Amino acid sequence: MWFVTVLGPVPPAHKTQEWMDLATQVLAYRVTYGITDQVVALGAAPDEYVPRRTEWHRELTKDLRRW
Repeated sequence: MWFVTVLGPVPPAHKTQEWMDLATQVLAYRVTYGITDQVVALGAAPDEYVPRRTEWHRELTKDLRRW
């Protein structure tokens, strides 16, 4: 459900590669940090500042706003 909510059911006719890259990054983030939330794509923001995770979460959050 989270996937369709944030990215839509299918890639757009234009910017398909950009959509695929972002979808791959979101999936990688979820696997890396064990996100299992069925509604929120990235789960909750990290509680404390962990450089790599916090920055990745911020970047993905910003990029998802475009879709």
